[in-house]
Amino acid sequence: MKIGLVQLSVTEGKIEQNCAHIRELASAYAKREVDVLCFPELCISGYDFYRAEHSQDEKLFFSALAKECNTAILAGICIKEDNTYYDAACMWDETGRLLGTYKKIHLWDKECGFFTRGEELILIPYRGWKIGVLICADMRFFEISTPLANMGADVIVYPSAWIDGWKDLLHLCARMRAAENQIYAVALNRASGDVRYCGGTAVMGPAGNVLCAIEDDREGYVELQLSKQEIQNVRDRLEWDGMKLPHIYQKYETYRYADKNLEHYSLLTAKPL
Repeated sequence: MKIGLVQLSVTEGKIEQNCAHIRELASAYAKREVDVLCFPELCISGYDFYRAEHSQDEKLFFSALAKECNTAILAGICIKEDNTYYDAACMWDETGRLLGTYKKIHLWDKECGFFTRGEELILIPYRGWKIGVLICADMRFFEISTPLANMGADVIVYPSAWIDGWKDLLHLCARMRAAENQIYAVALNRASGDVRYCGGTAVMGPAGNVLCAIEDDREGYVELQLSKQEIQNVRDRLEWDGMKLPHIYQKYETYRYADKNLEHYSLLTAKPL
């Protein structure tokens, strides 16, 4: 599967301007015959929530664009359901048909005051691949990436908006999510616009290696052919799944989510139970 990643410069709240720019880029990059063309988090209305409330239907925009370009598109957008707003990522096939919608679980900072968090994971089958979708801060949490891998994900795409100064952490988290699950992880970040973002869009291979990356925060594009055979090669060389010991992990399940300030947590770190 060949994926194309647009490290997009978004102007917050400038919906018509952003849509025109996205259409221009999609029309150009679709000619490169990628299987899926991807755009980052909240790429139409951005973080101007007043404008988001009065935005066009962002799902319909991308549905029409996918059909127009005859190319599947995955994009981070704002959606509204029953007067509730979600920071979401959706995928449409080349006919414009909606294949799946993921609603961001780990909201960050001012997102918490506008969006409602999601509670469900999704896996999107497409052209023989199973595509997991998470968003931005979700990248920190193996608690949701590992279930996606266990559900059969071959790749997890993370449309993101990581701000300036955090590129090293962006790459570190993406590399770990790829390596621990032995799948592809795509850190799809924004370019700087009227707000500074760290850029650094990259694809991490199933061994946790950086396969391709945009090294700066400028708008750019990168594409890569993903290989299921490479996933299998890594799993054959490093059989981590066969080393797992669930009966031991389950003994300490209580402490996975414990408050680090609680006395019983500090006791755990001091001596075996």
